Amino acid sequence: MVDVDIVPQLSFLLVEGELLFAPHPTDATHQRYFDAGYIFINGGYMEVGTEEFPYTSKITITMHGDVTTPAIPTYGNKNIAVRKGSLHLVGKPREITWTMLDSTANAATTKITLLP
Repeated sequence: MVDVDIVPQLSFLLVEGELLFAPHPTDATHQRYFDAGYIFINGGYMEVGTEEFPYTSKITITMHGDVTTPAIPTYGNKNIAVRKGSLHLVGKPREITWTMLDSTANAATTKITLLP
């Protein structure tokens, strides 16, 4: 259970059981930070909210590395990899903030029409 605000940067995290992130019980503006080079879910379960209980705080998960960082075979580097496990990332519902074009927007067009 991750219930601290800032986790020291981890090099490699192997999840073979459960890794759960607890939201703040009352503060929706609460911020949590999680930093790692790799997160490998191997037959385990990582949960940051579910459909029934969405994550209500704010969370920033940052993957660290560069082109010289060793890659995990098949998965690469700077990743959250899942092998025979599950990953759930569910936040609170948001209002729709997008729409679709009513017609094709050609190159160099200066006016577009959106669907209502």
